[in-house]
Amino acid sequence: MQQLENLFERQEYHLLANAVNRIVRLLVSDSYRYRSTAARLRGVDDVISASHGSDERQVNRAEQHYFEVLIVDNLSPREERDLRRGLLECIDPDDKFYYDVVVVPSFEDALIAVLFNHNIQSCVIRYSFPFKSKYSLDILQQYISVVKEIETDGIDADLGPALGEAIKKLRPELDLYLVLDSAVEDIALRVYKNFRRVFYRQENLEMHLSLRRGITERYEAPFFAALKAYSQRPTGVFHAMPISRGNSIFKSHWIQDIGQFYGHNIFLAETSATTGGLDSLLQPTGPLKKAQEMASRAFGSQHTFFVTNGTSTANKIVTQALLQPGDIVLIDRDCHKSHHYGMVLSGAYPVYLDSYPVEKYSMYGAVPLREIKQRLLELKRAGRLNKVKMLLLTNCTFDGLVYNVERVMEEVLAIKPDITFL
Repeated sequence: MQQLENLFERQEYHLLANAVNRIVRLLVSDSYRYRSTAARLRGVDDVISASHGSDERQVNRAEQHYFEVLIVDNLSPREERDLRRGLLECIDPDDKFYYDVVVVPSFEDALIAVLFNHNIQSCVIRYSFPFKSKYSLDILQQYISVVKEIETDGIDADLGPALGEAIKKLRPELDLYLVLDSAVEDIALRVYKNFRRVFYRQENLEMHLSLRRGITERYEAPFFAALKAYSQRPTGVFHAMPISRGNSIFKSHWIQDIGQFYGHNIFLAETSATTGGLDSLLQPTGPLKKAQEMASRAFGSQHTFFVTNGTSTANKIVTQALLQPGDIVLIDRDCHKSHHYGMVLSGAYPVYLDSYPVEKYSMYGAVPLREIKQRLLELKRAGRLNKVKMLLLTNCTFDGLVYNVERVMEEVLAIKPDITFL
């Protein structure tokens, strides 16, 4: 950006226009993500002179994986260049993963970066940066509202751990690293849940190896890898599997075109519980268990469970887990039918809530907050508020309208503090 600003100040508008046009093309085509291009582009001059040659198209893009590392520190331009160069020089040409470095100088800039730059997959929080950004853009303030929950007075020394906590709320899947300029023993015990590793100062090679190991572990897909290995395993079929690993299709006189359409792999990956499948959905111990643990980390949840038969079955599982016979549920009449089936299976009593009509567009909106509160107060007067267990709404609605979730929860909890929202 500084180089583009310099072109503007020198009134070199033609060069500026060429540089911006080339940058836009790189962004739109995703060419900047591939090693052949990224290795050449280190400044505006490189962007301008970059040809539209065929080297970008010759790279096997499926075999190289690009990500960006966010470094949070208040550095001078020279320090930033040295830090960036030191890390990038550690990348081996044969590495499957390679990265570029993005440096931001403040707490707020870091939050904006992780929210808007999906290429950032790792974050290195160093030891010298302010809380406030020197830039002001009102439209972005709503996106960093998470900082309102952090008491900023007197935490200058702990800005790094506080930033790690805030980033974990926004992007729980990221690998976080903390670099300190003092002894790490005291603080490491307090921040180990949020940070993958805590460094005393920083050695570029050690940091690079940590970044590479973190992204390599997160790239693993345990269940898919096990399925691929299974598909290549010789397996005899002696029971009633109709496809028989593709034999009934590829040897057919009539339906070989189905095999040509889908290919061999989808049939070779056919598994059966009777001959020993990959794992158990109900009691996973192998690749499925590891995959669920990794998914839980990505979503920032305590636990994650995989469910077959789509959202309908998932809805019924959740409602039966939370409800008991005789519980009362306030439920949107326009909810998916699986929610209603869940009420039947769990033995709960639904109290249906009507959405408001939007006659101009011939559709229904959301359930008014007034209607929800009115039903709760009616149940309170009837002495049955203690039986109300859940408020079940669809957000957004099937027509794309959304609730003010925070306001709805606050006003409902004021009447029924122990209610469950689904």
